[in-house]
Amino acid sequence: MTASANLANTIVLKAGNAFLVSLPDSDVPLDDEHPLGLYRDDCRFLSGHELRIAGVSPRLLVASSVTGAAAVHELTNPELELPGGRPLALQTLQLRVDRTLQDERTMLERVHVHLYGREPVELELEVAVAADFKPMLVIRGLTGMPEAQVRTNVVDGGLRFAARGADGVMRATTVTGDPAPTAADGGRLRFPLRLEPGEGEDVLLTFDLHQDEREPGPPSPARRRSSSHAAEAVWADGHTRIRADDELFTRLLDRSMLDLHTLRSQLDGQTYHAAGIPWFATLFGRDSLITALETVAFDPSIAEQTLRVLAQRLGRRLDPVREEEPGKVLHELRVGEIAALELTPLVRYYGTVDATPLFVCLMAEHAEWTGSLDLFHELRPAVDATLAWIDRYGDHDGDGLLDYRASTPDGLRNQGWKDSDDGVVDERGVPLEPPIALVEPQAYVVRAKRSIARVFQRAGANDRAQLLVREADELERRLERFWLDDRGFYSMGIGADGQPSRALASNQGHLLWADAISPERAAAVRNALMDDAMFSGWGIRTLARGEAAFNPVGYHLGTVWPHDTAIVAAGLRSYGYDDDFRALYEALIDAASHADQLRLPELFAGFSRTQFETPVPYPVACHPQAWAAGAIPYLLTCGLGLRADGLERSLRVRRPSLPRWVNRVEVEGLQIAGARVDLLFERSVDGENVALTDASVDGDVEVVLEVGGASRLPAPRADLTRP
Repeated sequence: MTASANLANTIVLKAGNAFLVSLPDSDVPLDDEHPLGLYRDDCRFLSGHELRIAGVSPRLLVASSVTGAAAVHELTNPELELPGGRPLALQTLQLRVDRTLQDERTMLERVHVHLYGREPVELELEVAVAADFKPMLVIRGLTGMPEAQVRTNVVDGGLRFAARGADGVMRATTVTGDPAPTAADGGRLRFPLRLEPGEGEDVLLTFDLHQDEREPGPPSPARRRSSSHAAEAVWADGHTRIRADDELFTRLLDRSMLDLHTLRSQLDGQTYHAAGIPWFATLFGRDSLITALETVAFDPSIAEQTLRVLAQRLGRRLDPVREEEPGKVLHELRVGEIAALELTPLVRYYGTVDATPLFVCLMAEHAEWTGSLDLFHELRPAVDATLAWIDRYGDHDGDGLLDYRASTPDGLRNQGWKDSDDGVVDERGVPLEPPIALVEPQAYVVRAKRSIARVFQRAGANDRAQLLVREADELERRLERFWLDDRGFYSMGIGADGQPSRALASNQGHLLWADAISPERAAAVRNALMDDAMFSGWGIRTLARGEAAFNPVGYHLGTVWPHDTAIVAAGLRSYGYDDDFRALYEALIDAASHADQLRLPELFAGFSRTQFETPVPYPVACHPQAWAAGAIPYLLTCGLGLRADGLERSLRVRRPSLPRWVNRVEVEGLQIAGARVDLLFERSVDGENVALTDASVDGDVEVVLEVGGASRLPAPRADLTRP
């Protein structure tokens, strides 16, 4: 697969399990050596779409994704020659393309052509389209299969592309025009236009995506739905709403929430966040769990549904091909033709070492925000199974640490969040050999066991709770195996030879987030990560500048991942490093302010802020991408010092902080323990401090304003406290 398109410069729409990726000028190049197109259920139903006016490509003026499912492309004409040799001056025509992804079966497109010239013109609008019905994993080059035999037929008002897959399913794309095209041949729809001065004409296109074992029926009639301002549509759904006095901050937060709204997908009636577009527009255990953790303060229901959808797919048996084990949380789920044929283990794959403890972390966090044990009781078998996997199957060599080694040649070599083949290296730049014990999954287990212990205790299982705390304490002590005394920081991982990597990487920042190390060790981690070798000025690099394998555009070897930086920042704040937290928070805000559409991508290059005035894009990064979209909302929650203690019917607020240019934030409709809480935070007159100045509670919850040092994880009750 040749990814010739720069995904940092594309427009993305999504509705349900369908999405469109196009260039800003509205085109999807007919050359299919790119990942752009219109997809449904992991299959590309439209691989080409090129708009031409009088035989030439229009020029882009501006493009905007109005909502997650609609976009506007504003175009004009270059200098061109009309039929008969008459010239038409530059920018005489306005061409406006309005697109709406109505649902996962229908895309609507209105092409408006307006004449600003003083003489009438006659010209032709042409729309060239193509469909290849390639599965996403084929486009990514991760598996192969024979190309579909696509039939193209002229139908009433347009064209139909159809192919029967190797799974026996007929897939088809029908493109119809209103008015009907005068010609529809060779994949090209032609519409003659006669424009009077100051007037315009519309061409309405409907793209119907059919997926059935039977031949598709007639195309559905074009239909429009009303739209509203994107941010209003996202914020007005009954969940937590944020208002700030700074316009840029508000727009960045709106964009984050819109992207999260766009990435919502459904499976078995449950909603979760798909990982990212275009490569990962499906359920990923780790990504969906982390995104739900980032956003639980804004919408606990997504956490609940994510837990359900993953619990339903928990590993049940030993299957080395899929790397499935009892109690293990899914890594990746694919649907469609490749899934039906089972051409690769990746269609339902369990090769992840960290999703399982993150499942437990999210379960505990959900209980703290909702103040309810209902979901815990409902999914208690899944909780027990995940904890059993951690203790029985997660440690393959018996040393008390989670580790991984692919059990299938088609599996992932690395199975933490840095899952590229070369993402985990030693100080020489050589990839570690499996089995590999990464440092951050151990920390996730520490957090998982301590936090779920509170839930077990509230459920009356005191003995189980005490055991979990003892196990977490013992694992915290084992983390010293990763400590590099002469370098003053933690190794990212230990390879098959038992030797820890001595390369400086961001992984250890997740120990802070998990509250898994002592304050003294946390200070050393802080010093390592906030050094110029790690902090680029835009965020924390995955690998330090100066390490042998460092590459500012290496996927996990020096790039900056917003979610990684956000987790590090949250961890620094929990240990009391508020200035460092704010530095990283503001760095990500600055990075987003320079990004196209104010959108934080999956990752960007790790060049220093002193080298370039803006972050350097990573060409094939997903955008929107779920845990990147969740980074700024999560840092807002952390910055305001909001800590849910719903099991004790309280909301803790500790040392609230805001970006320096934000002076006032209103939090409306925060849901905790069945109560609704409204909060007002304001900066002091001298600008030095931020205070909670007003709180309104509708329900049985107490808002507790705390003062003092570090804000650690809520401690278990007295009989479970750590020694």
